[in-house]
Amino acid sequence: MGAYRFQFRPVLSVVSVFALAILIALGFWQVRRLEWKQGLIAQVETRVNADPIPFAEAMRRAEAGENMEYTPVTISGRIDRDRVARVFGTYDGEPGVYVFSPIAGPSGEDVFVNEGFAPQTETGAVADLPDDEETTVTGLFRYAEQPTPPASWFQPEGKSAGGLWFVRDPAMFAAETGADAAPYYIDRFAVDGRDWPKGGTTRLDFNNRHLEYALTWFGLAATLIGVWIAFSLKKRDEDSNLKSRVD
Repeated sequence: MGAYRFQFRPVLSVVSVFALAILIALGFWQVRRLEWKQGLIAQVETRVNADPIPFAEAMRRAEAGENMEYTPVTISGRIDRDRVARVFGTYDGEPGVYVFSPIAGPSGEDVFVNEGFAPQTETGAVADLPDDEETTVTGLFRYAEQPTPPASWFQPEGKSAGGLWFVRDPAMFAAETGADAAPYYIDRFAVDGRDWPKGGTTRLDFNNRHLEYALTWFGLAATLIGVWIAFSLKKRDEDSNLKSRVD
């Protein structure tokens, strides 16, 4: 086996250094995203187990710029079953609807309550929901859904011919009847004795693959270094053979 010698290749080296810097930067960016996501998950887990606060307080703090997502809240009033909005969705892989009902907010505007999920086979149970005289709703404070690309490219907007909505946007629900709504809603906790709609269906599973992504970028960086070394090494036998042919 012949010996190797290092042969500096300027163009290859410049391109490799540039690409290596990008790959390493992407790797460290994913590390920072991992730290941020872990902090967010810990914050949410602590928040959802806190005692509920009045919805009016959560709304005031949200409008002041504080992130109130998943904060337990409570609100009292009469739920208007005549203006229920049904949003298409799935739960545990089963298609159905999420039932959004308005309740009077602190300033008279509608506050929509996500009462939970009902499968397609239980639409009758949703239609038979009684009007509440005066009730107290407890659940998690949520912001209106605002789909972003690329998901929004494939998600219908507005309302279907069958009367189903596709986006959890209280302003759109209220506008259909000429009312105003807060840009927030409540994911109601499960109600004792009620099968459908099923409350307490908020998904708190956060996609956290940043470590995997970081290892991928760092792995590509290491591979690039290996490729650069392989192309920069040259067998001494090749030099001898070339010299012999020239002679």
